[in-house]
Amino acid sequence: MRKVVDSNFLQSESLAAYLSESTDNYAVLTDYTAMEVYKGDTLKSIYRSMEILTKHPQQVVILKGTQIVCGLTGRDAVSQEHLIDETQTREFSEFCQHLLAAERGDLFLQEQLLENGREATAHIDKMLLDMPTLASGIDLLTQTRSRAELEILRRRERPTPQIFEELIQHPRMLQKLTQDVKAIAASLFESHPSVTKRPKLPEVRNTFIFRYAICGYVSILKRIGDGGAGKAKPEKLRNNDVIDVNIATFATYFDGILTADKRAAEIYAGAEFLLREVFATPPWWLRVWLSLSRRGWARPA
Repeated sequence: MRKVVDSNFLQSESLAAYLSESTDNYAVLTDYTAMEVYKGDTLKSIYRSMEILTKHPQQVVILKGTQIVCGLTGRDAVSQEHLIDETQTREFSEFCQHLLAAERGDLFLQEQLLENGREATAHIDKMLLDMPTLASGIDLLTQTRSRAELEILRRRERPTPQIFEELIQHPRMLQKLTQDVKAIAASLFESHPSVTKRPKLPEVRNTFIFRYAICGYVSILKRIGDGGAGKAKPEKLRNNDVIDVNIATFATYFDGILTADKRAAEIYAGAEFLLREVFATPPWWLRVWLSLSRRGWARPA
């Protein structure tokens, strides 16, 4: 098993049990998980966060950065090997040794960790600049929902996949869902700096950006079900929407997600359902979706 691990799960005994159960169980780390570990008071947080992984260094897989993965074709992205940073994965054992040395007092290695922490914090703080745009996009989509749709979305006692199962039973709601995902994805493909050409039609479903659009749409509908973006602080939108969407997107290429965050788990579950039930095979609308564009969506950074 290869499961993507959220930063909030790194200190969990469940992670230790998962890795101890079999040497064929791997923890998959994204760049956002790494940034979350480094940010803030680095020397206080990183040792605790990485303690379990340092005991199983051969069972850790490091992925390439989101910017790089966004530029992969669908054919390459669907192959896990193209998502993996072979160098960082191979050198993770050495990183663990350096981490232990830094914890024992190696000042040079501590300074390296602090520099990485400053870079991670700066990158995550920069994401706050996109939050007003994301909030306005959420509010705009809220206004286009019918009363029946809002009633379905706000039945919080039902798991996310069941909500989407109910939505796609209604032809108009299904059409709106596919149109919205197409528009978000088209906008991201148009604006993302790593995309140099439009993906080939059969490969669209497997590109990171298209799956990011699906996960983002699930997150937006969950936000609508919670009453919109108006009450959410920018930090909450960043952590609960952008970062959770990023990690959930990577998880769709592997065997699931390990997270202590119910919202992140539901975004992943909803996206997996839509990939399986709505976007499993190229439907008619894929022939025209690339010509659509909608501005104002937070792109994967």
